[in-house]
Amino acid sequence: MLLTYIQPSIEIGQLRIDEPVTTLTDLLLAAICFFAYFNIRKLGEEGRIKWYFRYYFLFLGMGALTGGLLGHAFLTRIAPGWKLVSWVFTIVSVGFMIHAMVELVQPLVRNGVRKLITRINWLAMALALFLTVYRASFAPTTYYSIFGMLIVVGSLSTYIYLKTGSRGVVRFLFGIGLGVIGAFIFIRGWGISPWLTHNDISHIILSISTFVIYKGVTLVMSVPDSWSPVQGTSINRFT
Repeated sequence: MLLTYIQPSIEIGQLRIDEPVTTLTDLLLAAICFFAYFNIRKLGEEGRIKWYFRYYFLFLGMGALTGGLLGHAFLTRIAPGWKLVSWVFTIVSVGFMIHAMVELVQPLVRNGVRKLITRINWLAMALALFLTVYRASFAPTTYYSIFGMLIVVGSLSTYIYLKTGSRGVVRFLFGIGLGVIGAFIFIRGWGISPWLTHNDISHIILSISTFVIYKGVTLVMSVPDSWSPVQGTSINRFT
C-alpha cells in the first residue's frame, strides 16, 4: 500500500515554515542552477547557444526558488495561485533548453528540420503555458517538461552523439536519464518518511541531474576548437 507522507511544519522564532525539507531541496536545486548560470557566462564566446543555455539554468533556478518559497515554505500564508509563478518559469526554462539544442544540431540537419522543431516547440510551450494558467494545474508543466527534455532534447542529444561522438551531449543524456527517474518518483508519490517525501527525493535527484547537464554544457562550451554551429564550423570538431 502506497503511503502519502505529510511533512510537518517547523517554527523558527515567530516564523512558520511549511514542508521545510521540500523547501530546502528546492533551494538546493536553485543554488545549482544559479551557480551554473554565472559560471557559463565565463565560457567561450557569446552567441545564441551560450545565451539559451545560460537562461535555461536561470529560469529553472527561478522556478525552483519561487516553488520552494511560494509553493512550499509559506503555502499556508500565500494564495495557491502563486504556485503558477514557479510553473511558468519552469516551462520557459525547458523552452530555452530546446532552443539551445536546436542551435547545437544546426550543422547536422537541414534548415527545414530545424525550423520545424522550433515551431513545434513554440506551439507546445504556448499550449503548456495556456493550460497551466487556465487550469491552475501542474500537469501541463510536467507533460511539457517530459516532451521537451526527454523527447526533444534526448533525441537531439542522441543524434548529435551518433554523428559526432560528442562527450558533452553524453552528459546531457545521463542528466536527462536521472531527471526521468526523479520525475517517475514524483509521479508515483514514492516517499520514505514524512521528512523525506516523494517531493524531496525527486528534488534531490533533479539537482544531481541539473549539475550533470551543467557539466555537459561546460564541456561543450569550453573545449578548444569545439564546433560552432552559428559560425558554420566543420562538424568533425565535435568534442
